[in-house]
Amino acid sequence: MTTQPDAQARERQVREEAMYVYAIVPADTEVPEELSGTDGAELSLIRHGDLAAVVSEVGTDRPFGAREDLLSHERVVETLAGETTVLPMRFGAVVRSADAVTDELVAPHYDWFASVLADFTGRAEFIVVGTYVEDAVLREVLEENPEMMRLRESVRQKPEDAGYYERIRLGELIVQALEAKQEADAAVLAEAITPHAVAVTPRRPAGSEIAADVAFLVAEGERERLEQAVEDLGRRWAGRIRLRLVGPLAPYDFVPAPPQEEAATWGS
Repeated sequence: MTTQPDAQARERQVREEAMYVYAIVPADTEVPEELSGTDGAELSLIRHGDLAAVVSEVGTDRPFGAREDLLSHERVVETLAGETTVLPMRFGAVVRSADAVTDELVAPHYDWFASVLADFTGRAEFIVVGTYVEDAVLREVLEENPEMMRLRESVRQKPEDAGYYERIRLGELIVQALEAKQEADAAVLAEAITPHAVAVTPRRPAGSEIAADVAFLVAEGERERLEQAVEDLGRRWAGRIRLRLVGPLAPYDFVPAPPQEEAATWGS
């Protein structure tokens, strides 16, 4: 007769503690005592040579990827970025054990991690986001496009049901015009800020109201000049685009793609 395992035995079989990896940092990094990880777990460092992985234990018996998990990941990475150089891991990097963090993650990719971390030393990411003043940009679009202006006037003079297809066409034209403006305005923003940045990465606008969304990797000595350039451009765009500077941040947008032979395993 076979005896079924009791509930506690089954739970022990299911619940195995894996390691969640937040970032790679220099080995001499100290984790702030008040900082905790996912589910409030204690953070620790797994050191290997001059590098260390910032980790916490995470149970494998629950769904992972909730908004709270993402916020915990970002909080840990950004707090560490304020203290030291950080190579952020992608969200959801879970390794099966503490030994595997060294044997399967850090050691095989050590040279690549060390090289990227060295490139980030003394540098931080800043994001500049421009938001259109809606009335101003719509007026600008219409004034630059006589066909669109005529179509708008035609739609205004018709009952809503009668001008249905014209309204659709007008909406399409406006979207196209705004996309062209986003591309042009992002280029102007990048041109104005690039002299003060080591690298530049345009980001996809989150909506039609976003004029530009560009990330800049900036050296410590250039931060004041970066801020001044943003202020200068903000004055040029006053009444048309509102600019917001976010940072310093961990350099998420500048982590290079790993070498092809490592791409399948790094951060997994």
